[in-house]
Amino acid sequence: MEYDIIFEDVTYFYPRSQTPAIKDINLKIRKGEIFLITGPAGAGKTTLCETTNGLIPHFFRGKLKGNVIVKGINTKESHIGELSRIVGLLFQDPSSQLVAATVFDEVAFGPENFGVPREEIIKRVEESLAAVRMLELKDRNPHRLSGGQQQAVVLAALMAVKPDIYVLDEPTSNLDPIGSIMFFDVMKDTVKKEGCTVIIVEHKLEYVMPIADRMIVLNKGEIVFEGEPKKVIDNVEELEKLGLRVPQAAIVADRLRKRGHQIEIPLTLDEAKQYFTNFLKQYNPKSVKFEFTEEKQSSGEEIIRAENLTFVYPGGVVALKNVSLSIYKGDFIALLGQNGSGKTTLVKHFNGLLKPTEGNVYVFGENTRNKSPADLAKRVGYVYQNPDYQIFCRKVYDEVAFAPKNLKVPKEKIDELVMNALKLVKMEYAIDENPFNLSKGERQRVAIASVLAMDPDVLIVDEPTTGQDFRTSNEIMQLLQRLNSQGKTIIIITHDMELAANYCHRTIVLKNGEVLLDGPTREVFSQVEILRSTYLSPPQVTLLARELKEFEVPPNILKVDEMVNFLEMKYGV
Repeated sequence: MEYDIIFEDVTYFYPRSQTPAIKDINLKIRKGEIFLITGPAGAGKTTLCETTNGLIPHFFRGKLKGNVIVKGINTKESHIGELSRIVGLLFQDPSSQLVAATVFDEVAFGPENFGVPREEIIKRVEESLAAVRMLELKDRNPHRLSGGQQQAVVLAALMAVKPDIYVLDEPTSNLDPIGSIMFFDVMKDTVKKEGCTVIIVEHKLEYVMPIADRMIVLNKGEIVFEGEPKKVIDNVEELEKLGLRVPQAAIVADRLRKRGHQIEIPLTLDEAKQYFTNFLKQYNPKSVKFEFTEEKQSSGEEIIRAENLTFVYPGGVVALKNVSLSIYKGDFIALLGQNGSGKTTLVKHFNGLLKPTEGNVYVFGENTRNKSPADLAKRVGYVYQNPDYQIFCRKVYDEVAFAPKNLKVPKEKIDELVMNALKLVKMEYAIDENPFNLSKGERQRVAIASVLAMDPDVLIVDEPTTGQDFRTSNEIMQLLQRLNSQGKTIIIITHDMELAANYCHRTIVLKNGEVLLDGPTREVFSQVEILRSTYLSPPQVTLLARELKEFEVPPNILKVDEMVNFLEMKYGV
């Protein structure tokens, strides 16, 4: 059997670290295999990826024990340039890999450097951009695209190089749900056509496990599970304890198992439909009416209003078209939409970072045309999608203290504000650290803390779970939930349908710069076909409920607990 990558007793320490980032890794990855690596934040996933193309040990010096053999080459004895022809590595942060002035040139950059003929380059660029739904934007500046669009461009750039081995570090973290599914389908087809090997680091197990041949779960730098996905998914409780995003249908099945029922753990939605259909046929339904718990409502006091808002970027790109909506005190809103639908553009009008091309935006009764971003920032806090866009200090304390200092808050009060904000995001341990030495997920939480230190009335968080595992994602959402219960208005931009369903009372969906849907989250997620038109999909448990309509399962179930409670009440399981 031919192996493309072999890890032999691999242990690695970063410079000045006494704790190994990865430890005693022994692993063989077969040629033509789709191999999944998952695990909680800080488990060593990215470090393992960086050993495959020579970044470790040739760029990140540190201390590497053992051997990494790639296509018969020991990475210690090669160099990054040679390995880059074999291994295409996609970084977690797509903006860090952008180098060109247009999308076309960005995707063409790699093949050009490897001397690919011009006609072949054009063919590869167009095929790669079409695969990630970005061909129409080939003349745009990639640095001015949304985070999700940038990620799609970087994916296309890697595909155009056609490496023997793809190493993809969270390749869909900024992509919309159906875009994520489409990407994994593209990678599956690429393996079939080119015979390449694909390693994917991913938290979205629901989407990637069905296409993976094998997988490992890392924790604290060590392999804790290894095998085929069907075998690994059987360990639902252990995976949940590690903080992983276990597919919702698997969690429901596991809850039934714990009650003594015999049911297989499904890997896909189709399997879930089959297993639950066979299971429920054994029981007779009771004549009971299942009702959902009432969701929290806002106070009804309007605090932000957009009136016929249109915004056009320089160059003529129309990002928003005649948007009218109101935000109320106490709202907890999920702002959804496919990549490039105008979500970030919209919220930047709420704190004055952008001014309307046409129409008006009113914040606490005042027209934003007459207010500076500095004035609005006191009441409307905004956390960027990429934390590096707002972090600039060399110490976490200084970063969080920056705004209070500018507002002339007394020193003793600043210390209190900083510590309270860091405790809220569970980052007080890093108060003296350089934020640029932290992981992206940690930098995201520092960015949130820096905004919380100003105690704004409205908190806007653009992709709050970027770089987080499922446990820390839930911790951030629970933090936002607590702030909302204290009277703050929360607006999140997200592609995470499950978290939106679990926490947000109201959902607004944008499509091509216009409001497509706006209403209670349960009502919005029940409109599956409309959501699909904007590359969104309800949570898996909602889709499962719709597949089980013959058993009177409510089609608008949003949460695992709701499904379990329904089955207990209706079928006594």
